[in-house]
Amino acid sequence: MRQLLILFLSISCTVSLLAQPDTAVLLPTAEITTSPLRANFTGSQEQRWDSTDVNRYAGYYLTDLLEREGGIFIKNYGGGSIATTSIRGGSAGHTAVTWNGLPLQSPMLGQLDFSLLPLAFVDGVNLQRGGGSAAWGSGAIGGTVGLRNTPLSYRGMEAGAQTLLGSFGFQDHQARARYRGEQWAFNTRLFRRSADNDFSYRLDSGEERQQTHADFRQQAIMQEVYWQPRPDRQLAAFAWWQTSDRNIPPLTTQTRSEALQLDTFLRTALHYQQLSKHGVFNARLGWFREAIDYRDDAILLRALSHFHTLMAEVEQQWALSADLELQAGLFYSRATATADGYRGEQPEQQRAAAFASLRKEWNALRVQLSLRQERVDENWVPIVPALGANGPITSNLSWQAKISRNYRIPTLNDLYWLPGGNPDLLPEIGWSAEGGLNWQKGAWSYTVTGFHRRIDDWIMWGLTEGQNFWSANNLTEVWSRGLEQRLSCRFTTGEWQWEGQIGYDYIRSTNEIALQQPRIAEGEQLAYTPEHLGFARISVSKDALQFTYQHRLTSAVQTLNNTELPGYHLGFAQLEYQLNWQKFTLQAFGRADNLWDASYRIVDRRPMPGRSFQLGINLFFKHKH
Repeated sequence: MRQLLILFLSISCTVSLLAQPDTAVLLPTAEITTSPLRANFTGSQEQRWDSTDVNRYAGYYLTDLLEREGGIFIKNYGGGSIATTSIRGGSAGHTAVTWNGLPLQSPMLGQLDFSLLPLAFVDGVNLQRGGGSAAWGSGAIGGTVGLRNTPLSYRGMEAGAQTLLGSFGFQDHQARARYRGEQWAFNTRLFRRSADNDFSYRLDSGEERQQTHADFRQQAIMQEVYWQPRPDRQLAAFAWWQTSDRNIPPLTTQTRSEALQLDTFLRTALHYQQLSKHGVFNARLGWFREAIDYRDDAILLRALSHFHTLMAEVEQQWALSADLELQAGLFYSRATATADGYRGEQPEQQRAAAFASLRKEWNALRVQLSLRQERVDENWVPIVPALGANGPITSNLSWQAKISRNYRIPTLNDLYWLPGGNPDLLPEIGWSAEGGLNWQKGAWSYTVTGFHRRIDDWIMWGLTEGQNFWSANNLTEVWSRGLEQRLSCRFTTGEWQWEGQIGYDYIRSTNEIALQQPRIAEGEQLAYTPEHLGFARISVSKDALQFTYQHRLTSAVQTLNNTELPGYHLGFAQLEYQLNWQKFTLQAFGRADNLWDASYRIVDRRPMPGRSFQLGINLFFKHKH
């Protein structure tokens, strides 16, 4: 670790010195953000939510924002239970998640449990659909979700506290304090959330049953420290500790359960950024430790696992001219894991990558080319390029397109779990393409995007000939294609402000090689991948009062048991009133989830709650120097 730190600091200092201008340039104090060449790839469909958007979802998880406004399918096992994503027909491991530029996916599973991501701990979210491996590396096949933390944009302080109470024993308590002075800034966030989840549900036979052994408790703290000794330099330190203690309820085919899971993690990061006359330099260092303690006293089972990940990244972006930008960087990570399934071994995975991106503008045409080369342990991953472009057609209509190669490396469990791990696995790899039109006139906007993707050597766990246990193999090829549409508008009638959005996605993601176990026919839609996703949102406000209604449609899906779960409609409503008095702001709000009391399942044999209500109050203080 000492050698890595020395290397990291050496590269940082070297690139920083090369980036120095000939004369000192003092820039005004400003919020420093991630490099736009990676976070805003030319030709991609993107959505961004700032702190105002995030605050509307106080007490919710990241999954709620992505579902209701991003149109993303969330495979949710129930309140407080595991939640994973599927973007454009990809698997849970095909969504890359970054926290201030550092990847969060587990090296053991290659994915992230989104039920452990409270929106209270981020200041902004961006969603980039489509392949992003050239920018973000392994796993960025279906899309990339970026989480941002930022200091106050002004000198002064903010403080707030929130309490939210709801059905089925739900409680959410949050507190936050933010301060920014001439050189220093501090953010502190705390939250505690719990629920009994003792809702009633109905079986297919008509029998009504109450959910048991489904309660959970979560608590967390995040500390951010920013130091800006000069207007053009900033050093930031982050620490995020969180624990989640949840009981796992019985399936609908069971009457009781004694299983439980305790998740604990500590994520720390150090970021340095320097602005110069011709560009931006970034250096990041992160150390994560995550642990899972799974127990089931009914079968005398206890499974412990944990991993450590050390990451370092440096990147420099140059503005070579008014119409030409260049970015280059290096990334390194080392992950070690311990689990009962490794039979006393402690597997390790080292990754090193170099990446570069060039963006050029010709009049109104913008083109971006990116390349990434990665080495995993002793193996080279094939180089992955990405090419994107956009430009205008008329004053109201524009186009965009992108083609990219993408990949996902095997996880530690895929490689080393006993029995079933396969050290000879190849990375999943393939090509994707997308193209779309964007129309905007006045308060109206409409986008339509078509996409196409093929992934070879798709890793699946199944039974192979001569084996009596499941193992990981490069079993299949998957073809994903579809169409995404978004229509939005804003207008005013008298004293009322209206805002609306409608979205519809058609997603066809099929297995192209017939499998026996799990049994998937050639050309069959992947399990838990809906073909149709739709959502709508309308918001109306006047003075301090605001009402929002959201609706979501999900079509039927196939399960791993070769059964079909029917599609469902869900409605959500929120009424909010805001009162301002001097430096204080008081917000009171009421919510209804699953407003129409739909009976549905997202995962087979895992019931979801019916109609529920929440009442909340948020007291906020702001003072500017």
